[in-house]
Amino acid sequence: MEPGHDHAGASDARLTELLRGATARAYPALRELRARHRESVLAYARLCAAGESTARQLAAHAFAVAAREAARGTGPVLPWRHRLLLLTARLAGEWATGERSAGLDPGLLLVQRMAGPGGPVPPLLGAFRSLPPRTRGLLWYAVVEREDDETTATLLGVSAQEVAHGRDAALTELGRACLETRLAASDNPSCRAFRRLIEEAVRPPSPRPSRDLDAHRAVCAHCATAYEELSNLRDSPGTALAEGLLPWAGTAYATRAREVAVPVPAPPWPPSRRLALTSAALGAALAPLLLLLLLSPDNSGPEPVAGHRSPTGVPPLPAAPPPVTITATATRTVTPTPATSPPATSPPAATSAAPPRTPGPSRPPRPTRKPTPPPARPPGGSSAQVVNAASGLCLDIRDGVMDNGTDVVTTPCSAARTQIWRVDPWWGVLRSAADPEYCLDSRGSVDRGVGIWTCSSVTGRNGRNLRFTVDGHGVVRPEIAPDHAVTPAGGGSLALLPETGRADQRWRAGP
Repeated sequence: MEPGHDHAGASDARLTELLRGATARAYPALRELRARHRESVLAYARLCAAGESTARQLAAHAFAVAAREAARGTGPVLPWRHRLLLLTARLAGEWATGERSAGLDPGLLLVQRMAGPGGPVPPLLGAFRSLPPRTRGLLWYAVVEREDDETTATLLGVSAQEVAHGRDAALTELGRACLETRLAASDNPSCRAFRRLIEEAVRPPSPRPSRDLDAHRAVCAHCATAYEELSNLRDSPGTALAEGLLPWAGTAYATRAREVAVPVPAPPWPPSRRLALTSAALGAALAPLLLLLLLSPDNSGPEPVAGHRSPTGVPPLPAAPPPVTITATATRTVTPTPATSPPATSPPAATSAAPPRTPGPSRPPRPTRKPTPPPARPPGGSSAQVVNAASGLCLDIRDGVMDNGTDVVTTPCSAARTQIWRVDPWWGVLRSAADPEYCLDSRGSVDRGVGIWTCSSVTGRNGRNLRFTVDGHGVVRPEIAPDHAVTPAGGGSLALLPETGRADQRWRAGP
C-alpha cells in the first residue's frame, strides 16, 4: 500500500468510491478490497472448479471484472463479497461451454447445462435486491459469512451496536420481501388472503398452524414455496440465505463459513471404521513379509534382478555376489639348478612354455557421447521457469513477497513457485504462477527496473505498464518501449535497456 493510504478502517462503499477516482487512490483501495474478500472468493471458486489452478483463475477473473465495473460506476449494488461470488459463478458458466470446461466441477457443468445459457437463478435474489444496501450487507456478512460484529461494522460503515441489534430485524425484513415476491408472482387472487396465515404459521417461537393454509398449500405452488422459504429462514438462516442467494453450492459455502467461525473438533471414528482401518494397516504391514517369503530362494521361478523393483512394488531380494573367476597367468620362474640336474646346455622340454601371443592391432578408444542439450525455446503460454540464456539464473520475485511494487530479480533456479511464469497472449502480460493475479510490471519507465502489479490493472489507465511481448529469440520487450528489453543489471537486479542482441537479453523457458 502506498504511504498515506491506510484504508483498513474504510467501508466497502468508501473503497468503491475511491476506485472511481485517481489511480493513486484507486490502487490502494483495490488492494484493501482484495485483502478483505480474496480468501472467501477463492474458497467459493474451489467449489466451482475441479482443481486449484482453475479455482485461482476464476477468483482472479472475478476480481478483475468487479474492479472494472466498479471503476466505471456500474457496481456493485450488492455486498462486495456476494457480488464477487456471483461473478465467479457467472464466469464458471461461461467457461462451461468452452475449452475451459474440463477444469470445472462435473456437478456444476451438469447444473449449467440443465439451466440453459443464463445458468441457474438464485431463488431469493429478487427479494434480496429489493432491500436497502445496509440490510443486504447485514444479512450477508453477519448471517451468511458469520463475521463478528466489529468486522461487519467496518465493512458496512456502521457501528457494532447497529450490527448486533439489526441482524434479527434484517431477517424479518427479508422474510416479508420473500413472501411479497411469491404472492405477487401468483395469478390466484386468493393467495393474498393467506398472507397473514403464512406469517403466523412460521413465526417463532410459537407458530400457529392452519388447516386452511395446509389445504391451500397443497394446490398452490407459490404459497407452498413461500412457506418453505420462511421456515428455512427461521430454522437455519445462514444456510437458507446462502442456498437462496448463490446459484451453486450455497450449502457447502455456508458450511465452510460456519466452520471458519466456530471450529468444531472432528467426531471420533465409529468402532467399525477403526477396526476396518486397523485391519487394513495390519494387512499392509504383513504384505511385504508374505512377498519376501514367496520370493525366497526355496521357491521356483526366476529370481529378481538386482537394482530393479518387482511388479508388485516390493523391493527385490539383494542379488548374490557374482562368482569370482581367477585366471592363471603363465610366468617363467628362474630357479637355481641343483647338482644332479642336467647340464645347462640341454634344451628345455618343448611343452614347458606356451608360444608367445602376437598382440593384435589395438582399437582406438570409443569417444564418449555428450548428452544433447534440450533445444532452447522462448517463454510461452505454458507455465515454466524463465531462465537467462547467459547466466542461467531464473526470473524471480524478491523474497517471494506477492504485493504491488515488489521487485523482480534473478536468483539461482530452484523449485520456488515465484520462479514460474506464463505468457498470457490474450492480455499480453507475464503472469506469476505463485499468484496469477500478479503480472510483470515495467513501472511506466525504462529507468525504474521491473516489478509486479495486479493484472487487473491492465484494463486501466496505466495498462501499458503491464504489457510485454516475447519474441522467438526469447527477448522480453515492454510495450512502453518496444526497442528495450528486460536485462540483468548486476546484483540480481533487472533493467530495461536498449535491445542490442546481447546474450543476456535472451530468456528461455526452463523445466
